[in-house]
Amino acid sequence: MKLPLPSLLIVLVALVGCATASKTNGLSLGMTKAQVLAVMGQPASTAADSDVEVLRYKLSATGHDAFRHRTEEYFVRLVSGKVERFGKAGDWESGKEATQISKQK
Repeated sequence: MKLPLPSLLIVLVALVGCATASKTNGLSLGMTKAQVLAVMGQPASTAADSDVEVLRYKLSATGHDAFRHRTEEYFVRLVSGKVERFGKAGDWESGKEATQISKQK
């Protein structure tokens, strides 16, 4: 059975949006870098200083955004090789612990 082109596009857009959400939902504190890469894939860029490494991803928040090539930055911060924080750009406020930030939202 063939789907008409508009229906096919809607299905593809929905799948792309779900893939983004499932990637970030698959992360948890304490994961290793290898585990993060298995869930998220290769980052757009990385930065490191001493025992801290930050992986930067450019992901679409929704399938609609993916279709229009709109992305947001997501970060994974590893300390001594383990995930210490992760989220969208702006989720981490300077000087506050991750638990304080999540309680404010």
